[in-house]
Amino acid sequence: MQKKFTAILLLLLILATVLAGCTNTGKTSSSNELVFSITSEPPTLDPQLATDQYSIIVGNAVFEGLVRYYDGKVELGMAERVDVSDDKKVYTFHLRDAKWSDGTPVTAYDFEYSFKRLLDPVVASAYANQGYYILNGEEYNLGEITDPDLVGVKALDEKTLQVTLRAPTKYFESLLGFISFKPSRKDLVEKYGQAYAADADKMAYNGPFIIKEWKHEQEIVLEKNPDYWDKDKIKLDRVRILIINDPNTAYQMFENGELDFANVPTQLAEMVQKEGNPLTYMDSYEYFIRFNMKKEGKPYLGNENFRKAIGYAIDRQSYINMAFKGISKPATRHIPPTLSGLEKKFAEEFPLEFYPPTADVAKAKELLNKAMQELGISDPSQITLELMVDDSSGTKDGVEAIQDMLQRNLGIKVDIKIVTYKERLQRMRAGDYEAMITRWGPDYDDPMTYLDYWTLGEGMINSGWTDEKYNELCNIAKTTTDFEKRNEIMFEAEKMLLEKGVVVPLYFREVMWVKKDYVQNLVRTFTSGSDPDFIYATVEGK
Repeated sequence: MQKKFTAILLLLLILATVLAGCTNTGKTSSSNELVFSITSEPPTLDPQLATDQYSIIVGNAVFEGLVRYYDGKVELGMAERVDVSDDKKVYTFHLRDAKWSDGTPVTAYDFEYSFKRLLDPVVASAYANQGYYILNGEEYNLGEITDPDLVGVKALDEKTLQVTLRAPTKYFESLLGFISFKPSRKDLVEKYGQAYAADADKMAYNGPFIIKEWKHEQEIVLEKNPDYWDKDKIKLDRVRILIINDPNTAYQMFENGELDFANVPTQLAEMVQKEGNPLTYMDSYEYFIRFNMKKEGKPYLGNENFRKAIGYAIDRQSYINMAFKGISKPATRHIPPTLSGLEKKFAEEFPLEFYPPTADVAKAKELLNKAMQELGISDPSQITLELMVDDSSGTKDGVEAIQDMLQRNLGIKVDIKIVTYKERLQRMRAGDYEAMITRWGPDYDDPMTYLDYWTLGEGMINSGWTDEKYNELCNIAKTTTDFEKRNEIMFEAEKMLLEKGVVVPLYFREVMWVKKDYVQNLVRTFTSGSDPDFIYATVEGK
């Protein structure tokens, strides 16, 4: 009887061990597999159309550009060697021998096609402006010239790509690590049309990983690319990216051993600080309020005094303390403190506190009264503002506090509208909103990544705001070879954005996160939109 009981107990223990290795999708976890989660489905993995964080995370893993931006440094990617002309305007990239995942060679013609596709006005890429540094890139994108052969990108042969800039650009190689400059295959784009890169079987890969499985709204499974040129540096066999909207659920899965790392939800931050060993870093995402200044029936959205009144009525520090347990920094300006200047950080070289960390109610009311006089409004209660947020953490968190501050300090009525992350992006591009809390992270380590955003106009931000002087400042900053003068011009442009009430900064995000001890070489970064960067990660001892 005792032997029979022992056998049954042993069987139960074995069964429990097997079940413990299963995740929420019912798959057994591999010992050389990294598992983590993102909060939303990537809208597209088309390199020339991707704009959001989640698409970029996956895209950086499955595509390889001429260079790769990793942990603050530029590494060679598909380019084996780069020659730069004396005037710093002509870059000649010599490509290494590399294959796409279907065995087709990666060529310079792939890059010529992709760069020109980014700028093609028919494609209408929201990030086309990233190609404006290229000779005639802006002119081609705006339709001022129609011959793509005039754009400064040319494949000299299968292994040599020449790129000519309109002016020296000190961060050009860093910029090339961004998703927009990853290659797309012309034959596949033409074959699948709008469905290109919408599913795992409608694309080819030349990066460290390939997509093995894509269950929409559930998970993306990556596997090591056996044809990747630098495959020996890739230690992971598999990466499973689960799509989990609720950060509390994701953290609990980490605690249960189902995820290898996770961000700490705001509600648990104090507990984890006391009981755990959390890591923190500033990822440089700025959360801010933007306005649709051309919204019909809402003339006050087009009034700069009204928009600045919103900015002065918000107590940023109290908002951060309540919504994020003090984790993050008040954004009193537009450019984050992490971005480089000439010798120090830009914010150190050009200090600015346009908005106070706490509310200035008197200033807010003064600006609101000016706005109402200009608009012929007699009572603030006549003003109704719909504030849109998406359902991801960081935008919806604590939005009721902002609603209360604006209603209490200004006397206006604020309605909150919560939509999905994907819907918010769609509404932003369509101009179907009044005001929204959104965010922007740096694509490269330079203040221009925040300033250029406001020159994009239709198709990307749809704010209804444009200013010739501002655009000219950005244009000069992009083309001057006097880098000291360039930084002064960028500071002038930043102040102009704030003085005209184009943007109301809220906070610069800090992230508290946890990882298992066996996870090594995982990079949390603030540039190139790739956070986390797991390319060279290991899970030894898992």
